[in-house]
Amino acid sequence: MAEFSPELAWELATGGPWPDPELLSGPDRFMAMALREGTKGVGLSSPNPPVGCVLVRGDHVLGRGVHTRAGDPHAEIMALRDAERRNETTQGSAAYITLEPCCHHGRTPPCTEALIRAGIRSVYVGVRDPNPRVDGGGFAILRAQGIQVQEGILGIDCARFHAPFFKLIRTGLPWVTLKLALGSDNAMGPQGHNHQITPRDIQLTAHALRRASEAIVVGRRTIEVDDPLLTDRWPTPTLPHRLFRRIVLDSQGLLPPDRQVWKGVEGQPALRVTVGECPPLKGVEQLRVPPGPGGCSLRHLLHELVALNVSRVLIEGGSRLALSALDQDLVDEFHLFKSDMPAGGTSLPVDLQSFSVPPLRFPFFGGSWAIHRHR
Repeated sequence: MAEFSPELAWELATGGPWPDPELLSGPDRFMAMALREGTKGVGLSSPNPPVGCVLVRGDHVLGRGVHTRAGDPHAEIMALRDAERRNETTQGSAAYITLEPCCHHGRTPPCTEALIRAGIRSVYVGVRDPNPRVDGGGFAILRAQGIQVQEGILGIDCARFHAPFFKLIRTGLPWVTLKLALGSDNAMGPQGHNHQITPRDIQLTAHALRRASEAIVVGRRTIEVDDPLLTDRWPTPTLPHRLFRRIVLDSQGLLPPDRQVWKGVEGQPALRVTVGECPPLKGVEQLRVPPGPGGCSLRHLLHELVALNVSRVLIEGGSRLALSALDQDLVDEFHLFKSDMPAGGTSLPVDLQSFSVPPLRFPFFGGSWAIHRHR
């Protein structure tokens, strides 16, 4: 039986579970460290990827770094600064990086230049950056300077970790995670009633999914029945720049202004999505989108969210919203809690045929948690 500790919950929310460095040796061990360092930037670095980096000489770690904010130094720079703080010399050392170092001038200088200046001798990378401004260019520059480059260290794990960024680069759409809790009868409970299915001991994972996202989306019925705040309540404090948008699909503007979700929460703005013109709500952002199946066009909304620097979206709650997202093939990752007890109400025709990767299952007392992923 699985125990949903905060550590496991965070791993699952960031695409894991991840390899344990203590169970590995050689380059794999240090790349596993870099991966775990990278998870510290999930939910913070959008639209940039949360890259992790570890600098090593022999078996000794000189410095660690993670990218946590677009416009701030990348993971390689943070690792070099960490080594400097520790009074470590990086000349002749090796760098383990989850993603190919950038080689272009953007909001920050190229990381390839920093690695060359620091005297890095070897660079081990998890996966190539598909961004057309990089895409092998970082490797070429490093090799031209006589630096040994090895690609594909824990490549499958690093590709899975950076899948949200890869999707954003290739499609212009954010990574969409769906969380749904069902009884053994595939139902969510009697319609119009708040029915708690997920046990408290694994609600950690639900809150970890919020922390790993930059926005949460629910339908109008969820607000009518549950009246939730939809806030990020992960126990560990976050950096001040983090924005977590609480998005409600209210196509006709029917929700009254006294709902809890409309309350102002610092760093967690509420956003009402409508189809037609609706009177504004005080302190609530409003976004008008074209109509779509069930009310609002979800695909159009996702494109609009990218414009707001949202690269990870969590859909939580609402059977119609969940089924609509699945039917339109908009879900990249589906976290499904299945209770051992029936919930009552209408059974949902959940179709999981589109998910190509066999699910991860975590049984425990009272039910099981399954994660279905496309890739």
